[in-house]
Amino acid sequence: MRRGLGWIAGLWLAVLTGPVLAADLALVLDARSSSERRSAVAFDLEAALTEAGFDVLAPDGGNMGAMRAAALGIEADITRGEVERLLILATGPMAGDGQDSWLLPAGTGSVSRLGIGAAGLSLNALSAIAAGVDGPAVILLAPTENLKVASGLTAGLAGLTEAEGVTYASGPFGGLIGVLRDGLLVPDTSFAEVARAAPRGITLSGDLSEGTGLMGAGSAMVSEAALAEAREDGFWQAVQAVETADAYDAYVRAYPAGRYLSKARERIDWLRDAPERAARDGEAALRLNREARREIQRNLSLLGFDPRGIDGVFGRGTRAAMTGWQRANGLTPSGYLDADTLARLRQQATERAREIEEEARQRQIEEDRRDRAYWRNTGRNGDEAGLRAYLGRYPDGAFSEVARARLDEFEQERRAETDRQEREAWDAARTADTPEAYDAFLRSYPESGFADAARDRIRTLQEAVSNADAIEAARNEERQYTGAKVARVLIERRLEQLGAKPGPADGQFTEETRQAIRRFQRHRQLPVTGYISRATMVQLMGGR
Repeated sequence: MRRGLGWIAGLWLAVLTGPVLAADLALVLDARSSSERRSAVAFDLEAALTEAGFDVLAPDGGNMGAMRAAALGIEADITRGEVERLLILATGPMAGDGQDSWLLPAGTGSVSRLGIGAAGLSLNALSAIAAGVDGPAVILLAPTENLKVASGLTAGLAGLTEAEGVTYASGPFGGLIGVLRDGLLVPDTSFAEVARAAPRGITLSGDLSEGTGLMGAGSAMVSEAALAEAREDGFWQAVQAVETADAYDAYVRAYPAGRYLSKARERIDWLRDAPERAARDGEAALRLNREARREIQRNLSLLGFDPRGIDGVFGRGTRAAMTGWQRANGLTPSGYLDADTLARLRQQATERAREIEEEARQRQIEEDRRDRAYWRNTGRNGDEAGLRAYLGRYPDGAFSEVARARLDEFEQERRAETDRQEREAWDAARTADTPEAYDAFLRSYPESGFADAARDRIRTLQEAVSNADAIEAARNEERQYTGAKVARVLIERRLEQLGAKPGPADGQFTEETRQAIRRFQRHRQLPVTGYISRATMVQLMGGR
């Protein structure tokens, strides 16, 4: 059935206006000392931002974990398309190495080049997060000057990669408050106008557009030609989203001399071409249900053709993956499957799954051999240094539980031999469980019997920070695949079949399950996160 221009125009309007639930967010990272806050200009920052329509997040500036969590939460909102405008204000101790700078928590007295990544929040990371916002994004940076740094670092803002489309302002906190109050939060004030009016000592860079500002378009007039071009672009985006010959016909009628006319006619010819219709009809005849489509996506991924998701929905990513696989196998690259090509895809995926299984089995045999050999050389004798060396190399190894149990015995013995003050200091460090807490314990008790345990925990925590982005991405992907209890049970049973020892198949992902997932990932040469990422799911369930 043919549809009129009104239907296309409605979709076009939706494309132009975007999601109706998008929010304006402000992230305030205030890591100044209490004395710096008392001496600062009197201005209710959160109230001003709230009045301007922003939802304000202001985590504790002395808690780096809280600041990181707030930044990660905003990044997730941006990824879901839920952020329309973004403002980030970071103030407090800062240091950089010429390539990146870090905001450090309140109370930081000194910092080394090796420790700054674990102790601070990367400004380059904040810049990359802001770049994902479709609307205006502003980052305000106000470093304080009370930080001691080691060789290779410079106190203050010393290195920043500016992202395209983001506006940056840096300088003293009081000056930035003036720029925010008298410029950025003033409706219909462009970034260029704010830059021209900025006081001495404040530097603006990045996107300084004449026609755009944080609170709406600037005073510069947009030409009628530019508006007409934007309208045509919006119409074209709507037509591409619909992807039917009727939609492209509607574009040709609306813009008979349009800039996308030749592309529209090419798509009309292709969509109405008999071979593609036949391919489309052939796939429709297969009557694929959601699970069958997921299997096809897993098989494509297993063969190295990324469908951009294993959700049972054949979108552009899946069609592109099918086309790539067909082209690689000398088939007509239609992007659709029929009974013969589906059987061929399944056969290839089954063969590849067997190959991967055998490769993983051989790696596991070799890894188990090395594991046992290292245990004989280090942990079997039962001394503490050997046990720690074993766990450092094989944290999820065959003897990891035995090693940890013996180390616990050592700690209990040591507690009985240690005076009350040192025991309480150690208990406090373990309760806090941060690199800073363990560092403080080691400074107070450098010769403590708990020193090796403290150093091991610092190393583990720093490794977790360096791998935080990959772990968070895998955790988010896992939520897509393990929402139902039956799915978690199937995963646990599959891990058990493969000898990964996940514990009871009860749908509860315990630390034992996480260890099993890490073992599986290590043997399959996947990123070791302990979560069921898409790549992990493909290899775990591939060929089944």
